[in-house]
Amino acid sequence: MQDADYRRLVEDSPLATLVVQDGLVVWANPAGQQLLGVEGSLEGAELSAFVHPEDRADVLGVLTAEAVADPALERVPHEWRLVNGRDENVTVEVLLAPVQHAGRRGMHVVCWDVSLHVARQRDLAHRATHDRLTGLPNRSLLEDRWHQARSRARRTGLAPLVVFCDVDDLKQVNDRHGHVVGDAALVEIAARLRQAARGEDTVARFGGDEFVLLVESPADVEPDALAARLREALTDVEVPLGEGRDPLLMRCSVGHVVDDLTRSTAEVLAVADARMYDQKRRNRS
Repeated sequence: MQDADYRRLVEDSPLATLVVQDGLVVWANPAGQQLLGVEGSLEGAELSAFVHPEDRADVLGVLTAEAVADPALERVPHEWRLVNGRDENVTVEVLLAPVQHAGRRGMHVVCWDVSLHVARQRDLAHRATHDRLTGLPNRSLLEDRWHQARSRARRTGLAPLVVFCDVDDLKQVNDRHGHVVGDAALVEIAARLRQAARGEDTVARFGGDEFVLLVESPADVEPDALAARLREALTDVEVPLGEGRDPLLMRCSVGHVVDDLTRSTAEVLAVADARMYDQKRRNRS
């Protein structure tokens, strides 16, 4: 930092740049002040005070004297969540390097805002594992959680419950009222399923008009009582038609089964599916 040309370059850099000694900021360029949401000087401020509590251990760890002396320090990027002076959360990528400032060793901290990139990555990951219409986990995520539940069940001896739900007469609704109303029905039914399930259960849209509820810890759940409760929750689901018209009343048929770890998930689901169709036939008779 004693090189005047270098200092001018860093001061004008769009990258937030700080010098930290013993955890305290001793110098910051304007971009650093802007990133941290501080209008005045940052000198003497604790860097960790601007860091999300869950990331403070990492920050404090790399600011130790041992870390400053680590030759591999400059090759290890970090991702920190900052809470700036405007109470805004900002995700930054950080590069660190040892530096001499005012005759003492410190840490040169360069960071740039990657919040938008991180948000986009999270959105893409969410879209890959969740149904876009209902926001529920999709078939892929259900199968992943089911396989994990089975692995735990082999240790605990407590097999999951699997409930298969199918929306009655959705095709006729789409044909008569259009897919906008059909989609609204799916959203309403998904909401009913969420309300009826426990927080630790997985409610997934399996595909089309089919939903699956995976109950991983059924020790305090009686299967028949759960199925009865779901049938009640999924009867007379109101779907608005607008224009002063009475809402459409929808319902689901439900079939349930205790998981059999000796069979494939497809075979187990087929049993629940068959039981669901038994109920559907009874509803129509």
